[in-house]
Amino acid sequence: MSEILNEIRRMVGEENLTETCSGKGCKVDMVDIPKERVVVDVDLAYKAHSRTGKNCDRILFYIHSVENSLVTVLIEHKGSTFDSATDIAKQLQGGADFVKEVITLGLKTVCIPVLFHGDGTHKSQHNKLARQQIVFGGNRSPISKEKCNTKKNLARVLTRANALL
Repeated sequence: MSEILNEIRRMVGEENLTETCSGKGCKVDMVDIPKERVVVDVDLAYKAHSRTGKNCDRILFYIHSVENSLVTVLIEHKGSTFDSATDIAKQLQGGADFVKEVITLGLKTVCIPVLFHGDGTHKSQHNKLARQQIVFGGNRSPISKEKCNTKKNLARVLTRANALL
């Protein structure tokens, strides 16, 4: 399965990868996440692939060996509050579109869009976000939410999605 992740590294470009899913004042805890993984810094990858438009901050790839599928986690950071659930959905959808266009492996892929956020966001925005969905491979996925800077925040999201080994 590591050949698949190596192929993703090649398609995206090693120079566009990072070791962490954290960013913009938002810590994403990588504890309990598979060690064999690829994390893309989407801002860098967008520039390298001459893309414009809205995009998410990070994309995490790993292989779910039991399901024999590629897990693709689209990550958006809002270290403090967020004002527009619609903008967040557009950023995550931009990440999904990037994956569909750049990663051409023909492998069963599970897409999990996630917003990591800080405190102080108005309840109305959380409600609007709950109605947003990301389209990937003909499937619609709701956007998961988790707080920045908390222990095992990424593992909680992936456990809820039944995407952890």
